[in-house]
Amino acid sequence: MQRLARIRVWRISEAQGEPITAFGRQIIPVGRVFQLNWPGGAFVRHRPVAIEVRQGDVVHRLPIHHVTLRAITAIVLTGLAIAVVASLLMRWVHSRRRRTP
Repeated sequence: MQRLARIRVWRISEAQGEPITAFGRQIIPVGRVFQLNWPGGAFVRHRPVAIEVRQGDVVHRLPIHHVTLRAITAIVLTGLAIAVVASLLMRWVHSRRRRTP
């Protein structure tokens, strides 16, 4: 029987794109790669996280903020808070009706 090679199931790494040179500066896009491997396939997600600007020996890293994720998280948390408050309010109203003779 043949042994299967040990394959990493998931991996997170950082990758740099092709450098672009303009006006004496070198601009390099940086992304985060998430890989999920399984026998017969894989899922790969590549998301930009920063831009590196090199001018001579000086390197500046400018982060790219994931505003959509923040907005979606805020919407979901607001919805959950409204659902919890509504549930507590309904229980409170229901318990007050039972106490009233």
